[in-house]
Amino acid sequence: MLKRNSVKTFKTMTFKQIIPLIFFTCILNSCATILNQPTTYMHIRTTKPSLIIHNGDTITTIKNRAILTLDRNKDPVSIISISDSIQNRTIINSKNSIGYYFNLFNLGIGMMIEKNKPKRYDYPWKIRINSSDTSTTYYRSDGGPKKGSLFLHLSLPHINSFYFSPDKEKAKSNTGFWGLSIGFDYFHTNNQFFNLSASAVSDFFVPIPAAIDISGEFELMTSTYLSLTNNHKVNHFSFGYGISFVKNTWDLSYIERFDPPPPTREPIKKSHYAFGGCFSSYYQLGRRFNLGLIFRPTFLRINTQNNLKYEHLISFDITWKIRLK
Repeated sequence: MLKRNSVKTFKTMTFKQIIPLIFFTCILNSCATILNQPTTYMHIRTTKPSLIIHNGDTITTIKNRAILTLDRNKDPVSIISISDSIQNRTIINSKNSIGYYFNLFNLGIGMMIEKNKPKRYDYPWKIRINSSDTSTTYYRSDGGPKKGSLFLHLSLPHINSFYFSPDKEKAKSNTGFWGLSIGFDYFHTNNQFFNLSASAVSDFFVPIPAAIDISGEFELMTSTYLSLTNNHKVNHFSFGYGISFVKNTWDLSYIERFDPPPPTREPIKKSHYAFGGCFSSYYQLGRRFNLGLIFRPTFLRINTQNNLKYEHLISFDITWKIRLK
């Protein structure tokens, strides 16, 4: 959070520093256009050996499996499967692709740019068709987690809202960007899992990678923490609750570049450890991609003037979960 010299900071950016900022902004403005190919794949599994017909092409299943190449489009896809003279016509709706949701990194600007572009869309990666059923019903077959499943949990808590109370200071609050988290999800039942994660977040004022020269007095809040939660998964939603151990840091710095105004006080850095809770809620958008909110309040602090003090962190989290077991 820049205090006294935020305007001067941007004015002192050189031409070479502005070029990367413009470059990254342009790239992130059209994530689906850059990341997605014009076509995508769909893996089909049938309950019996079948013929799969799509757009006039016929594919014979091998071990009750077939792969279709589909053009990205907002329109639904019609697939016919034939087995033992039973014909099944399945209609599969399109959905927004993961690349389209990556535009959240540029605060949704890319979503407006790609609103009507075919590369915005995707189809289920895996489906299962009952070859003995003549209805249009199909089943998602994304290999959902079962008891004993283990996932690597990688996330970017990209937007972070802080409320801190450093010792002998007024309460501090600010919202900024950037963070990183790594952990593991272990399913102890088919619909509940433990998550153990280590995270580090900040309130840096620039939401995209850029070279910025900072001049004058400014504040920065950071937090590193370990969390252990129990989580319930219901279809695409999950919500969790648990405990956390954190280190909160408030840093008032002064950088003497470009002849800034004098500081209002001596630079100072204050940190403390605390115990608290951790609550999260996520929505699964693809096989691995999740969006969520984390609320992490703390109450009991260690080795501070006032050991009972409320603070919190609220993060908008972008998560990838990679199956390990």
